[in-house]
Amino acid sequence: MEENKEIKYIAKHYRKGLFVVEPALKRIKPIASVWWTRSRIAAACIGATILTATAALFIHNNYFINPTTEIEQNPPSSIPAAEIVRAIDFEDAPLPIVVAKIKEVYGVDVVNLPDNADEYSLSLHYEGSAIDLLYTINDILDTEMTIQE
Repeated sequence: MEENKEIKYIAKHYRKGLFVVEPALKRIKPIASVWWTRSRIAAACIGATILTATAALFIHNNYFINPTTEIEQNPPSSIPAAEIVRAIDFEDAPLPIVVAKIKEVYGVDVVNLPDNADEYSLSLHYEGSAIDLLYTINDILDTEMTIQE
């Protein structure tokens, strides 16, 4: 009896060509065509390129500008020389040259250089005080240099 119900249902709702692929595809009208997909991918790539270039310019302009001002060049006498913020760069420089550059830029004497100081080399862009710079160098090179007071 159940088979009769199923057959009656199928006979009642059957339409010729209902299960043919081509008319079904026309009925659902696929949105994504090859041209549309390529256009969206190209637009996304262009947008990502523009955002990346904008971010790179923003970072470059805000990070690499030398912040040296007249106040930093002639600091007030109330600020200790070791706490003045300056920018300094090293590119594969031996430790004695790094120490000489710190003395030149910050006006402080660095002591407790390791005995084999010529064996150490450093590449670094740093913006900050001499005290913080020495802490950073000590962490990087595993040394115990200090500023002479």
